Order: sequence, then C-alpha cells, then structure tokens
Amino acid sequence: MQFDWMVQCYPGVGVHRDAPLLETLDRETTMAGVDAAEAAGLEGLWAPDHFMLGPKHQEYEVWTLLSALAERTDDMELGPLVGSVTYRNPALLAKMATTVDILSEGNLRVGLGAGWHDEEHRAYDFDYPEIQTRIEMLGETIRVLKAMFTEDEPTFHGEHYQIENAYNEPKPVQDPYPPIVVGGAGPTLLRVAARHADEWNVEISGRARGPPIEYKVEKFDEYLEAEGRDPDDVERSWLAHVLVREDEEELQRLCDEIFPLPWGEEDDIDEQLSNAEEAREKGDFLIGTPAGVTEQIESIRALGFEKLQLMFLDFPDTRGIELFGDEVRPELQ
Repeated sequence: MQFDWMVQCYPGVGVHRDAPLLETLDRETTMAGVDAAEAAGLEGLWAPDHFMLGPKHQEYEVWTLLSALAERTDDMELGPLVGSVTYRNPALLAKMATTVDILSEGNLRVGLGAGWHDEEHRAYDFDYPEIQTRIEMLGETIRVLKAMFTEDEPTFHGEHYQIENAYNEPKPVQDPYPPIVVGGAGPTLLRVAARHADEWNVEISGRARGPPIEYKVEKFDEYLEAEGRDPDDVERSWLAHVLVREDEEELQRLCDEIFPLPWGEEDDIDEQLSNAEEAREKGDFLIGTPAGVTEQIESIRALGFEKLQLMFLDFPDTRGIELFGDEVRPELQ
C-alpha cells in the first residue's frame, strides 16, 4: 500500500476534525510536518483547496503551497485533494498544474472535485451553481486540462468553457499528462470519474454516509466497464483521519483531549459531535495502537483501496506520523 500525508494547513483546535490540536498556521510547523512525513517513508503530500476553513479562518492557497512543497521534497507525489473546479478557470488551472509538474520533476497528481462550501464561495465572490452544473463543469474542466496538456494548439468549445489556441508551453513532464484524481462518491460524479479519472478518491465520509462504500465500489466498477475501461487500471485512494499510539493510556488521554469533535463546517454543530468510539464504529477515524490501526487499514484494503491519504489527529505533534512510519506502514507493504 501507499501512504501519504494530507497536509493539515488550517487550524481547527477544538472545532474542526481535520486538525483538532493545531492552534495556528505558520511555515515552521507546516514544514516540520512535511519533513516528518518524508522521513517516515510516506510517499505523497496532498492539501485541501479552501480559503477560510476552521475557527480562525486561516488557510494556505493550495497551488502556492504545492509549489513550495515541490522544492522542499525530493520525489514525493503532490496534489490538491481535491481542487474545486469553481475556483479557477480551467485554462489557467492547466498552466498552474503544468508549472508544478515541471518544478516537481513530474510528481504532480491533479485532484479535482465539484466543490462545496457555499459560504466560502459567497465570501470570495465565486459563483456556486447547483450540483449538477458543477459536475458538468468538472467533466469539461478535465477535458480542457487534457487538451492543454497534450495538444499543440489546444482548442475546446463546451457548454461552460471555451479555449482557442490556448498555448501551454512547455508541456508537463509526465507523459501524456499528470494523473487525474477525481474525488467524491455521488452517482453522477462517479460516472465522471469512470470516464476521465486515473485515480478515484473517496472522502472521509465515504463509509459513514449514504449508501455503503461496498455499493459505491461496485457501481464504480460497473461505470468503468460501461466506459470500456478495465477497473484494475484506475487507482483507488481513501482519505482517513488517524490517531496512533503504542500506549493505551496515552491514546485515551489524547482521545479525551480531542473528543467530542464536530464533524466540520456544518451549521448545526451540536448534532455533529462525535466521540472516539462512534468515530471508530462508523469507520470515520482510524484510532488505536499500531496493531489496531493496521487491522483497520486491512479492512479498507480489502475493498480495493491501495492508497491512503492520512490526517494525523495529534498534529502538530509529529509522533503519530513517526510511529505510523515505524510500525504500521511496514506491516502493509
């Protein structure tokens, strides 16, 4: 299996599940996490595409961050998980992605999704169409990207986007283009992923909400076959929160500090609180000793997921990253 770090780049102390112990955002803390992830043998770095999440509204812009990470690391994969198609014109996005692919010497993976968080769109004056329109935009965005990655004089005329001789030189390092990762699990979005994606990513709520993940995997395979694609040719990745400690007492102390924990940005926070046992039972979080976390990951691998992007609940403490690298990752290679 491959394990990556989902860079926790917005403080969520006490309020947001993605970084519940991170109090503020600064370069030193972020880069210490990057260095720890690389030293632990993790193979990729991903980052969210938002502008104002968390209680302090602190956030890095994802593509600027990825450029810095390309220079910080040697050969780790990089990508947004996932980029919202509502935030950038796809022709500009193609140019940005090409630049990062070149600067990283071919380590970029382009994560894309239909976008969410209407409050953020309103604050930054981005249009926020209904979901079906956003999914249509996602499909066209991928077609524009592929054209600009591969064609000498890229031209595309769609319902939402048009380009005419939109030169994109030099081309990406990767041939024919950086892999396209599509995130999400709704039925219409799954069809877009089946048509265009090199990797399908399931968000953290993939197991806990909506139809069972087993059903979504089955439908995705059906959609791939309908597109004439071999299901084995598309990678599967799972975004997961993890808390790992060797000592049960230390693990419980951290759980007491972190939980109860709101799910995220929902308005009705009181109804979204979760405790550690609920999180484990629903499959939301991977919590336990190295042996226990390894067992939980085995159940994810059994569903066909060979890559995990991990958010370590104890960050900015890097002991969880280090312990995972020392005792969990080797058991699953």
